[in-house]
Amino acid sequence: MKYMGGKSALLRGSLGDLVLEEAEGADRFVDLFSGAGSVGHFVAERAARPVLSADLQTYSKVLSAVIVERVRSLEQSLVISSWLAAARKQYDDDAVVARLRIEETVLSAHSVRVARQRASEVEGRRLTRHYGGHYFAPLQALAFDHMLSGMPEDLEIRTLALAAVIRAASACAAAPGHTAQPFQPTGTLLPYIRAAWKRDAFGEVQRQLDALAPRHARVRGHARVSDAEAVAGTLSEGDLAFCDPPYSSVQYSRFYHVLEGIARGGWDTVSGAGRAPARGDRASSDFSRRTAAVQSLTGLLQVLRLRGCQVMITFPDGNSSNGLSAAKIVELAKAQWHVTSTLVDSTHSTLGGRSEDARGGRRKLKEAVIVLRPKQGMIAVAMNTPPATKDGLNAGSTASRLSEAAAS
Repeated sequence: MKYMGGKSALLRGSLGDLVLEEAEGADRFVDLFSGAGSVGHFVAERAARPVLSADLQTYSKVLSAVIVERVRSLEQSLVISSWLAAARKQYDDDAVVARLRIEETVLSAHSVRVARQRASEVEGRRLTRHYGGHYFAPLQALAFDHMLSGMPEDLEIRTLALAAVIRAASACAAAPGHTAQPFQPTGTLLPYIRAAWKRDAFGEVQRQLDALAPRHARVRGHARVSDAEAVAGTLSEGDLAFCDPPYSSVQYSRFYHVLEGIARGGWDTVSGAGRAPARGDRASSDFSRRTAAVQSLTGLLQVLRLRGCQVMITFPDGNSSNGLSAAKIVELAKAQWHVTSTLVDSTHSTLGGRSEDARGGRRKLKEAVIVLRPKQGMIAVAMNTPPATKDGLNAGSTASRLSEAAAS
């Protein structure tokens, strides 16, 4: 799946070995910035430890839950095959299909404009109205609408179906690796739109189902939509907290609002070239604010330290647009943690965030894998801390208690 900062490739190398080594010594693996879910999946499938995955966005919960919350294969599920077959039949019988079909054999700026206009006039199908002719060919969007309208009732099977649609939508999107904005029909970009629009939505969903259905966790875990610090306040000794925080000063919700809309069942309205929902409807993280990222990470580490957790952090070895760096993280942690840092080869997207003089595309660099083990001086403080409320610890009061205890 196309995802900024995704760890799938790194997990096949030395990062995977380091993660499993730490996870084997933990009671639970907690992914506090789960994103596309690759790290949680990796641990859930290989280590006999429950995984807790958390992220601010609903699509992330779905993508994580499809593996970490399931302990059986759904490879032979008749419900899944029946769902997809029913959606395809509804699509084939839909009178709107003929209206949305593009007659021109050679895609042009004119035919893209016509496609957008036709899709915007379709009633009762949000993806088609909002994204048809933009991120997706009108008929692709209509296919996704039919798949979403008849989702299975069983929670596990429904999660599998929805995760497959989200991943297929990512694969089909006529966009540069994210969904901040679709490709516009210029002479340069028309070939990319044409290639994306030719993908069969039903076939792509089937490929995603084939890949996901056999996979499952060894021990049932949980996925949730939550702020990282709120989850951290509920953890305890024995938990290994894995942190892969944002490295961009642009909110991730700007890049993945299409996937979030699919996960939520559609937005009420979208606007602009990016077909984005209102800013107030999108998740926002202080970790992607240059003025707040360092303070946010400091607060998160203090909460994790207070709870007695062990921590793994991955971050590009260099300055990032939100003001964080691997060196800065080590500097913030070394007073209260035993710190070890290992560099592994990586390739990172710089889309949406300026890094030195680079913007856009991908560049090779080193990724720091930072392991933090609590120094013993604060264990008594953690043991005497009142239990977290169901809404998580108050970040300010938690950090304040830790600072006062450290000073004494």
